[in-house]
Amino acid sequence: MRSVGSAGFALFCVLVMAAIVVPAARAQLKAVPEGRARDARSLAQRKIDPSVLTAIYHRRGDAKGKTVQAAAAGVQVDRHGRALVDVRAQVRPELEKKIKALGGVVVSTSRNYDSIVGWMPLLMLERLAADATVRAIQPAQ
Repeated sequence: MRSVGSAGFALFCVLVMAAIVVPAARAQLKAVPEGRARDARSLAQRKIDPSVLTAIYHRRGDAKGKTVQAAAAGVQVDRHGRALVDVRAQVRPELEKKIKALGGVVVSTSRNYDSIVGWMPLLMLERLAADATVRAIQPAQ
């Protein structure tokens, strides 16, 4: 009787271990290869210029392993961690309010060019890019 209980417990342990290990192994097989990190970017991140995205990664401290761009050339960042960016979107009061709510400062707007230039905290740019009305975020000229 005791050996039947031990065998049943051993079988139970094997099944539990298989239920844990098999999905983990499958997840590793489906992991994004290192050379394809660009494809793994979110929709919001795809709206952000690669040089700005690199500055965001450096600010967050996770630039290692990110293969977007070697350096954040052309991105002006002030001492408060805000970047001077050009947000390409239809200029609307709601979007300007959102920029200010995320800690940004609007420098200029152009309805003709669908452009809002301003200083935006680097770590808030992905949240701004997630807005459906934003088409692109790039360094301001």
